[in-house]
Amino acid sequence: MKIAIYSRKSKFTGTGESVENQIQLCKEYAERHFDNIEEYFIYEDEGYSGGNIDRPQFQRMLNDAKKKKFDILICYRLDRISRSVSDFSTTIEVLNKHNISFISIREQFDTSTPMGRAMMYIASVFAQ
Repeated sequence: MKIAIYSRKSKFTGTGESVENQIQLCKEYAERHFDNIEEYFIYEDEGYSGGNIDRPQFQRMLNDAKKKKFDILICYRLDRISRSVSDFSTTIEVLNKHNISFISIREQFDTSTPMGRAMMYIASVFAQ
């Protein structure tokens, strides 16, 4: 199993969840929940807003998803992906099209169930 981890922070402040902290927490989650991890793909955008998806590592992650380079995308919080419901929805559609599961460890969403998908979309409204 190949796991992608995406982290983002708008600006470096020395407070809150750094991109490094987010990555570490996601790795710990993955290691607790999955046995056969072959590889991690790490994508970090520091200094970029979640207001749009015009972020270099985010775009690289989407391109890699379309090439099916990983099986699961894990992020620390839903709003690390996007603060736009439309952008978030589009991202989830890309992942679903390529059979890639999405996990947000803070909100504990599981996109493999209908209820998990519904709850994720509701939470994305609040993230906006």
